Amino acid sequence: MAGGDWNEWPGTAIIIHSGGKAHFPGCSHFSPADVRPPVYGWVLAPSPGAWRRLAPSHPLHATHGNRELVAVSRCMTCDGTR
Repeated sequence: MAGGDWNEWPGTAIIIHSGGKAHFPGCSHFSPADVRPPVYGWVLAPSPGAWRRLAPSHPLHATHGNRELVAVSRCMTCDGTR
């Protein structure tokens, strides 16, 4: 999925930064060209409610890109859009 533009990403995808923060496609903190391993991992089809459950006690593991990354918090900018 890396590169291109945000239209290539499913709207439900969750992008995970190496710092442990989760973002949605279209986040203003980075461009789609930035989203590539090793700095980013992503989940194209997260389970329903995965975004709201995100916390240190309910981490989200990347399934694509850098699959070693784990999200434990949500981007506040993205959180305001959902």
